[in-house]
Amino acid sequence: MEPIEIKHAIERAGKTQTEIARTVGVTKATVNLVIWHGAVSAPVRHEISRVIGRPVEQIWPDYYMKRSVNQ
Repeated sequence: MEPIEIKHAIERAGKTQTEIARTVGVTKATVNLVIWHGAVSAPVRHEISRVIGRPVEQIWPDYYMKRSVNQ
């Protein structure tokens, strides 16, 4: 998914980046970095996945496809 799609999916789910940050115990800036700049934080990615109801591999396919090839 593109970052803007992730942002809108979170909003459609009735959540904010701040709420995701609080749930995971990180700053909103960390959530923002994961969404917009591809930063890797498994807890944040999994919470976003849970919130929007899509697997992490579907949200960030490039990252997870590379990982499965290298394992």
